[in-house]
Amino acid sequence: MVETNLNKISGWIILDKQSGVTSRQLVSKISKTLKIKKIGHGGTLDPLATGILPIALGEATKLISFVQNKKKKYSFTIKWGEATDTDDTEGKIVKKSDFRPNKEEIQNALFSFIGKINQKPPNFSAIKVNGKRSYNLARKNIQIIHKSRPIEVHAFKLKKILNIDYAEFEVICGKGTYVRSLVRDLSEKLNTRGHVTKLRRHVVGDFNEKDTIFIDFFKEIIHSPSLLKKIKPIEKVLDDIPALFLTETEEIKLRQGQKISLNSLKFRDNFIKTYPNYQKFERVCTVSNNKLVALIEIDDGLVKPKRVIHY
Repeated sequence: MVETNLNKISGWIILDKQSGVTSRQLVSKISKTLKIKKIGHGGTLDPLATGILPIALGEATKLISFVQNKKKKYSFTIKWGEATDTDDTEGKIVKKSDFRPNKEEIQNALFSFIGKINQKPPNFSAIKVNGKRSYNLARKNIQIIHKSRPIEVHAFKLKKILNIDYAEFEVICGKGTYVRSLVRDLSEKLNTRGHVTKLRRHVVGDFNEKDTIFIDFFKEIIHSPSLLKKIKPIEKVLDDIPALFLTETEEIKLRQGQKISLNSLKFRDNFIKTYPNYQKFERVCTVSNNKLVALIEIDDGLVKPKRVIHY
C-alpha cells in the first residue's frame, strides 16, 4: 500500500530519465518537489542515457539493493573508429581506427561477452577510489587503474547496422555491468575503437517502460499530485522472494525487534509447504495484512528481523 501523507510517503517512482541530467539531480528535484528527505535511486544512469530510473521514497530506500541486483535491459548505439576518454560522446577522442567490422565479425565477437565475465569499469564512473569519485579524479587527469570485476551478461545481440560507422545493440545484464565498458571491450575485440552515442534502459527487474513517468527536469515547476498518482507499492521489488505471513500479534513482536520461533507462527505450515527449501534462501520477507513488515532471516528455528519497514 502506498502512503499519500507527504510526511510518510513510501514507495517507488519509476522515472523515464531524459538525456542531459544526472541521476542525482533528478533525485534532488523530486526530494524538493515532494519535500521528502528519505530518497534514493536504484542504479545510476549516465547523464547521456535515457530510460528507467527507479526512485525509492521513504522506507523503500531500505530495498534499493534489491533493485540494484535485478536484471537490466539496455539498447545502445556504437560509433566505430573512435575511442573517447569517457567511452561515450561526452569525452574527448583519445584513439582512432580506420577498421570497420562487418556483421559476421560483430556477431562472432558477441559470444565472448555472454555469461559470467570479468569487466574493468570505466575511469569516468561513480566508483569511489580512496573516498573520492572516480570521475572526479579522471577529470583532474589523475591516473586510475580499476580492477576487473565479475559481471553477468545474459544476452547480447546486434539489432541493426545503421551504416559503416554505426550499429545498434541490445543487452540484458546483471548488477554492476557498465555498457560503456562493454562497448570499449567489444571494439577492442574487433580490432577497432568505439564509443557509445546513444543509450537507453528499458527494464529494471519487474519495472518496465509501462511503469514510467516523465518529468522535464529543466522546467521550474513539477506538480506533486502527478507524481503521487504514479507511486508503486514498496513491495513491488520483492515479488520474486519468499513471503512468510504473520498475524497482527506476530507482526507487533517482529516490529519490536523480537526473535520469534518459527514453530510458533500460525502460518508456519503454509510457508514450509510452499518453500520446503526455505533455509537455502538468502532473502525472505514477512507480510501482514498484505503489507510488508520486515526482511528477515531464519536461523536455527528462529525468525530474526534484519530490516523492519515502518509505515
